[in-house]
Amino acid sequence: MKTVPALLALSALMACSATAPRASVVDHTEMVYMACSQPGGVGATDVCELAVMNLDGTGFRQLTHDGRQVFLPHYSPDGTHIVYTKFIVGGYMSPDAEADVEVYDFATGSETFLTHTGGASQPTYSPDGTQIAYVSSETTPGAHLPFGLFVMNADGSNVQRVGGPSGADDDLVWADDAWSTDNWIYFVVEQDIDNCLKVRIDKIRPDGSARTQVTDGGPNCTPMGLEQSGDADPGVSHDGQTVYSSRGFPVPPAGGVAGQVERKLYAMSSSAWTPGKVERDLSLPSEPSCIEGVPKGSPDGTRILLFRACFDTPGQGPGIFVTDTAGSYRTRIVSGFGPDWNPVAR
Repeated sequence: MKTVPALLALSALMACSATAPRASVVDHTEMVYMACSQPGGVGATDVCELAVMNLDGTGFRQLTHDGRQVFLPHYSPDGTHIVYTKFIVGGYMSPDAEADVEVYDFATGSETFLTHTGGASQPTYSPDGTQIAYVSSETTPGAHLPFGLFVMNADGSNVQRVGGPSGADDDLVWADDAWSTDNWIYFVVEQDIDNCLKVRIDKIRPDGSARTQVTDGGPNCTPMGLEQSGDADPGVSHDGQTVYSSRGFPVPPAGGVAGQVERKLYAMSSSAWTPGKVERDLSLPSEPSCIEGVPKGSPDGTRILLFRACFDTPGQGPGIFVTDTAGSYRTRIVSGFGPDWNPVAR
């Protein structure tokens, strides 16, 4: 069986209650997302179909209907295609999971597999749409590394390995890739230094050069039995200058269940990490203890899509929310997971 690199965080999202909308910032902007059989995230046995919808709730269309699990879709820069993970066996966090990279073509309504290894996932487009980056359990001959970051042409040809973890204590696993408009590929790195387990964000050029540490994952280590502390799910602003992160803390969210960790929306510069680098906590001060993740900055640089679940606030359930880049409100859009903005009006 092929193993599929799992996200290093957000692994225990369940049906729960969340905050009510705080502002009316909805419009006819289109997004793609995972419409799942369970309302509060995604689990190993959930069916998640590909769907598009406007932020005001209009224009809903379900694009796939095969009863499998799609995962973390991304639009092409011209809005004509969507690339995503499709689970062939199992689903997210399944021990026997097999998955490959698939693309949806709006012109034909067809799906096409671009990889055929059973171990490829988390694809994202290059700024010009000619290439796709993804994480895979494939290895190059003689290089027995746990996972690697790959790029290929948008049609699945010319697969090239960008790099992969060395296996050193500060470089154990790579996952959660995102390709910025200024041509960096961001990814998270699992590290275990002096028994302090957490994840951070790095970036690298598509040719494998100039690897740069962007965050250190924060000050907290992961207690036994909990999800990892640190940064996950990097999303990059439209101009490539800001990185949005799901920052995990070693405490359960208020009202949550065992094994979950509190996750906050964070923002920081995309420049290299240095001690004392400024980071902004974008969680709501009035509702600080929730699970927030998979943030995506809007094409116009004014808003962020994200998943949000709060356990101790009665009202609307978990799902996809929108906020501004200051994190000053949260407006719920729909039950679902893994949203991405349509970069153009079709």
